[in-house]
Amino acid sequence: MKKITFKLSTLLVLVIIMASNLTVNAQGKVTISPSLTTRHYWRGIMVSNSTNIETDMVYTNKNFTFGAWGGYALDNTYSEFDFHVGYKFSDHFNVAVWDLFANRDRESIDDYDYLDLDKKSTNHLIDASFNFYFNDNFPLSISWNTMLFGRDLDADGDQNYSTYVEFGYPVKIGDQSVSFFAGLNAFEDQAYGESFGFVNIGASTNKIIKITDNLSLDTWAKVAINPQAETANLIFGINF
Repeated sequence: MKKITFKLSTLLVLVIIMASNLTVNAQGKVTISPSLTTRHYWRGIMVSNSTNIETDMVYTNKNFTFGAWGGYALDNTYSEFDFHVGYKFSDHFNVAVWDLFANRDRESIDDYDYLDLDKKSTNHLIDASFNFYFNDNFPLSISWNTMLFGRDLDADGDQNYSTYVEFGYPVKIGDQSVSFFAGLNAFEDQAYGESFGFVNIGASTNKIIKITDNLSLDTWAKVAINPQAETANLIFGINF
């Protein structure tokens, strides 16, 4: 544990030194995207049943992104802190790697152990995403996501490599754009379901609600059904 802490501390110092050297000729941009959502629902999994405050802080430089995402339940039953890095190779293909760290299954919301990187006990999850997009004439998107390390173990304690594949397609209904999606659990006995099949089917849309001439709310809603878990949810959110 001491060796791991030393390595992480050394890495943090190197990152700070590199960042300080870049500040003189800083390029790219930093964006902050806070939101409020009635529930935190992810790939067919109800992560948090409570209203959540979520924020994504992202540095973008050309095709490269690096960010930190956080989610916190208002009833103090769930918190999450993630790092993510991504690269856009073209308008048709990009990749992303996330370090997911959620506290929803711990005995206490304050039970962090953030530096615990032991595969058998860590609360981290390293998740890799490969995202494909055809073109504007055929706007089908396909996302392949595999857990590579962390709290995704099989019955024997080996890495399970849970894999989630999602298909998305936007449709214009009147003047409203609606995005339909269908996500499946790619293998048996995975984090998303016990058998191969769809675990996240639904549609989402967004709407700008004008409050005054100077104030508008960017709202969204999602209907999501998990056939394997036999659950259905209507989720609402506001982006600020």
